[in-house]
Amino acid sequence: MLQKPGEARQKAAAPRNRRRVVEEDLEDVIRRLQRLPPNKSCADCSSKLTQCVNLTHGTFVCMACSGVHRGFNHKIKGIGHSSFTPDEVARLRHPDAGNEAVNAKYLANYDPRRERLKPPHDNNDLQLLRAWIQRKYIDKSWLDKSKVESTEARKPAAPPKSAAGPSRPASSKSQSSKRSSLPKVGSPTS
Repeated sequence: MLQKPGEARQKAAAPRNRRRVVEEDLEDVIRRLQRLPPNKSCADCSSKLTQCVNLTHGTFVCMACSGVHRGFNHKIKGIGHSSFTPDEVARLRHPDAGNEAVNAKYLANYDPRRERLKPPHDNNDLQLLRAWIQRKYIDKSWLDKSKVESTEARKPAAPPKSAAGPSRPASSKSQSSKRSSLPKVGSPTS
């Protein structure tokens, strides 16, 4: 029996639609998290337009700050431009993620009266953004150590490292003896 035009295509496209629904659901979760009041402004510069997610720290950031974070090899994804895996969405849903939780952890010991470096209020000065992000995430200048220790306790223990240490290649001794047998530059040869 003949099928109506387009009927066969609809049946074949059903598995794709299921995958698309799952992807849209993950994207919807990211959008809902982005609309939470603490995540509406950038975690680093307070800019009102968060367009990216810093998956390394679990924060929502603006385009300017995302570029600085990429410079520090932090994993950044654009909202609406990238697809997110279920693991990445779970990371952003974690209680330790989100702008408010991350700032509470990384700025716990920040005292604006003692610090010369002030938090950026916009993303116009990239030099200030870079210095702020480096002090906050790389140097961990104001990090609450107790919160780090509590999250470290939840992580599985790392396998023990070898006590032997790094091995040197066998040829390094032979190269150093060759160098000592060569005459020094500027010394008279006999």
